[in-house]
Amino acid sequence: MNRIPVSSLNDKKLNFNVKNPRCLELFLLACKNKSTRETYTNHLTAFLKHVGKDHESFLMMSDADRNIILEDYVTFCSSNDRYAVSSIRGIFASIEKFLVVNDKMMNKKKLMMFLPEQGKTSQRAITTEETRLLLLASANPRSKAIVHLFCATGCRPEGMADLKMKDIDFMEDGFTGIIFYSGDKHEFQHFCHFEATAAINDYLDTRKQKGEELTPETYLFSKVNCIGDEQGRMLGVGIGSVIEHLMKTSGIERVKQNKKRYDVPVCNGFRNRFNTILARNKNIPYAIKEKFMDHNYRLENSYFFPTKLELLNEYKKAVPELLVSKESRLKLENENKQKQIENLESDKDIQINKMQLQIDSMLEMFSTAKELMKTKH
Repeated sequence: MNRIPVSSLNDKKLNFNVKNPRCLELFLLACKNKSTRETYTNHLTAFLKHVGKDHESFLMMSDADRNIILEDYVTFCSSNDRYAVSSIRGIFASIEKFLVVNDKMMNKKKLMMFLPEQGKTSQRAITTEETRLLLLASANPRSKAIVHLFCATGCRPEGMADLKMKDIDFMEDGFTGIIFYSGDKHEFQHFCHFEATAAINDYLDTRKQKGEELTPETYLFSKVNCIGDEQGRMLGVGIGSVIEHLMKTSGIERVKQNKKRYDVPVCNGFRNRFNTILARNKNIPYAIKEKFMDHNYRLENSYFFPTKLELLNEYKKAVPELLVSKESRLKLENENKQKQIENLESDKDIQINKMQLQIDSMLEMFSTAKELMKTKH
């Protein structure tokens, strides 16, 4: 069987195993985004294991037999609330992609007709008090840094997993500039405040103390005792596992919506919190909020390019609500009050100077008038 030349694969910076069948290599090549590639590969592998087929034998089946397997699998996924409807759609999107790139067809529209009716679920944001409970349950600096970064940015776990040291820019006043999805077309600028910055630094310090050398290519979160890849990167699913464990051990009360879902999602609970805080702040433009959430908003992604400083100034408006600990909130409140006092004192000095200038001007005019009176006499 023909193989894709290794050189052409390397040119696209994809590390394919030359032992893979061509059909799988084509599938991997078609998955442009790294996170999508990982998710789709996992879905496809689980499906093939369930039906007892490998990649090539699945493709060699007749259309009729393949359709029966797919119909049975969508029924299996739907039964007993095994997977959420949205998850099943993702599973079959990966199977469809594998078939399409290998010139096989799948009647996805028909298969989706077999999905159960999606039940109503109610989501809410994780509260600041619940976040404090997560931090109390965190046994190590890494989990604390993960919680703080989620709270400060509302990012996706996949975006957090891709962060490298070169994507982190430690700035003045304890702020940190962060580039999510660096080098990707979805790359965007974000920030975290002094509380999250301190947690990240504590975590990095523990790694340095253990003798680890941190280079620009080092991943921000390592896979030690967690799900990761061969490069030492902690995967998004591993980050989600950390949060899920903390939610179970922290005593947070979550209401079960069905067999799989709770009212507070594991990672999306933080995104809900971040989005809600920014949406409530009337001083932050809607387009800026959507940019921080990495949402497509009309044509803003094509024509709206605020500077890093402009984005930081908008982010600062949300910081008082984004902070988690009471100590951090009190610290910021005191700093803001001190700035207000300094501004008032500065304004007072300016007013006094203006009044002094007016008095000096009037005295000068009076003196001039007096001299003119003497001259006339």
